[in-house]
Amino acid sequence: MKKKTIFLLLVLVILASLFIPVTQQKTIVIKSPFLRVFSLLARPENWEQWRPDLRKYILADSNKITLHKDSGFFSIKYDLIKVDVKLQGNSFVIDDEDGSKTTSYSYEVVPVPDKLPGQTLLAVEKTTSAFKYLIGKFSADPFPDTHAGDLKKFMETDSLLYGFHIFKTKVPGAFLLVVQNKVLKKDEFTEAAKLLAILQQYVKTHNVVKVQPLIAQFTPTQKDTVQVKVGFYIDKEIKPDKMVAFNRMPKGGPLYAVRFSGKFNKRQQAYNALNDYYADRLYQSAIQPFEMYLDNKLPVSDTSHVKIQVNFSGYF
Repeated sequence: MKKKTIFLLLVLVILASLFIPVTQQKTIVIKSPFLRVFSLLARPENWEQWRPDLRKYILADSNKITLHKDSGFFSIKYDLIKVDVKLQGNSFVIDDEDGSKTTSYSYEVVPVPDKLPGQTLLAVEKTTSAFKYLIGKFSADPFPDTHAGDLKKFMETDSLLYGFHIFKTKVPGAFLLVVQNKVLKKDEFTEAAKLLAILQQYVKTHNVVKVQPLIAQFTPTQKDTVQVKVGFYIDKEIKPDKMVAFNRMPKGGPLYAVRFSGKFNKRQQAYNALNDYYADRLYQSAIQPFEMYLDNKLPVSDTSHVKIQVNFSGYF
C-alpha cells in the first residue's frame, strides 16, 4: 500500500510538473534594417500586411477588422481573433487570442550596426507549459504560434515587403541614342511620339540596328513642365548630329529593376519600391532612373496601359 501511494504521488508530481510555466526563447536574424523592422511592428495597420492570418481576413471582409490605438498600446480585432500589443522600448509584448486559445509572447528588436548593418536581431520569448515545451523539442519550429517566421519571411521577400520582385540585371547595351526636349506637361505624350519618330528615322537613314526595347524618361522639372527623353540602344558607334545625342554606356554595369504592368500614372509604385530598396541598403544611383518599354509602345495618355521595366543604376 505504501509503495502504491508513493507511486501515485510520483505520478502526480510528474503530471503537475508538465503544466508548470516554462519560458522559451530564441533569437533569429532578419535580413532587413532595424528601423524598417521596428516601424513595421510599431504600426497596427502594418500587421494586416505581414501576418498571413490577418491578411486572409482582410481579403474576406476588411470592414470587420477594427483597430484601436492608444499611447504605447494597440489592438487588432476580427471576429474571434484579437491581437493586443504593448510597446515597451524596443520590445513588443503580445497577447494573441483565437477563439478559446490565447498565446502570450514578446519580440525584442535589436539593431546590429557594426558587423551586420542591414540586418536585425529578433529575440522571441513565450510562456508555455513544460509539456508543450517537451513536445516542441521534437518540432522543426517550436515557435509557429508567435508568427516570428511570418515576420522574417515578409521582411526578406521583396514581393511582400516592397510590393514588387526586385532583381539585379545589367546595362543592356554599350551604344545609346537619345533625343530629348523640355515641354509643357500637357504635351508630354505628343512630344514623346515626335521624339520617337525622329529616332526611328535616324536609325533608318544611318544604317544601324535597334537592339533593345525603347527607353524613355518623363522627368518633371517645374510645376507645368517635363523633360522628355526617348532612346534606342543600337549595335554600333555612330556620330551624333544636332537632334540626336550619342552616348557610350558601361555595358554590363549593374542595374536593379522592377517590372510594372498597369496604367502609366500608377507606375510611381515601382519607383517607390526601388527607392525603399535602395534606402534600406544605403545604395546610391549613378544616373537617373529610366524606363524600358518592353512592348516598344510609348503611352499616349496618363491612363495608357504600359508594360515597362523601371531601372535604377548602381555601383555594385
